[in-house]
Amino acid sequence: MKYISIVLTCLLFINTKALANEPVDENEILVQRGKGVITYQQFNARADKIPADVRFSTLRSGKRLQDILAALLLRAQLAADAREAGFDKEPVVIDRMKLAAQNELAQAWLAHYVAMQPKADFEQLAYEKYQLKQATMLSTPKVDVSHILVSTKERTDDEAKARAESVYQQLLDNPAAFDELVVEYSEDPSASSNKGKFKNVKKGDMVEPFEEAAFAMQPGEISKPVKTNFGYHVIRLDAYMAPEKMQFEDVKAQLIDQERINHEERIKRNYLESLTTLDIQMSEAQLEEMVRRQFGEEVIGSEGRPENKE
Repeated sequence: MKYISIVLTCLLFINTKALANEPVDENEILVQRGKGVITYQQFNARADKIPADVRFSTLRSGKRLQDILAALLLRAQLAADAREAGFDKEPVVIDRMKLAAQNELAQAWLAHYVAMQPKADFEQLAYEKYQLKQATMLSTPKVDVSHILVSTKERTDDEAKARAESVYQQLLDNPAAFDELVVEYSEDPSASSNKGKFKNVKKGDMVEPFEEAAFAMQPGEISKPVKTNFGYHVIRLDAYMAPEKMQFEDVKAQLIDQERINHEERIKRNYLESLTTLDIQMSEAQLEEMVRRQFGEEVIGSEGRPENKE
């Protein structure tokens, strides 16, 4: 795809002749930096760890793709230096690589095991959850607001505050002039098209000081100037929409996703519990030998047992 070639061309200098220590078919090289080589197979293995439902969007993002390739390349370069120095032949390093491979196999198998189990009727489970919890499944409260912004972009904070206070005083004398004063004073770029009005605003839509003021007001009330990063706002609350009980169709998709996650977590938990409840088989002699190999004879107690430090 075009975006991939652009990212690779701009971010990475590829030299397919400078191969890593182990021979690699040049046709299988995706990207290379220095002695670090990433093949298509290696990239596929890394991509397989991204959840299937977000894999396409993740790899389509130039920034995320850049980060993944950069991390793969850095590890490949470090590994190439290690192999060149013969470090990969160290016994403890060999054992650590075996342990890492075992961990990868375990994680891949666990994900496969969960995916292969029978699926539940997630829609039915979602409906049952809705019936039990519907009293708590409420819509988000919303407000309709109008505002006049006095910007601090081209004036000092004190100047903007004084101008906003003047607007507020005019509104105290004549609240019905709000719409006219929006046209005269507001420096919000959107005011020319929306006349300073924002409908169905929920928490998270606006900057926090603006929201705190708006949701604390009564319909028809006009606020004193409220400071935000944009300047000073004079706000009028036009309407408040209280939370309402949502219908099943409103929350169906969300509940189905949650039931699917719960189902998979139950399978995973039950499987892991079936393994971890098995008896551990390790003799005292094996424990002593582990301690001896780790720390030497001096930590073994006088009776040939690990010392109790408690």
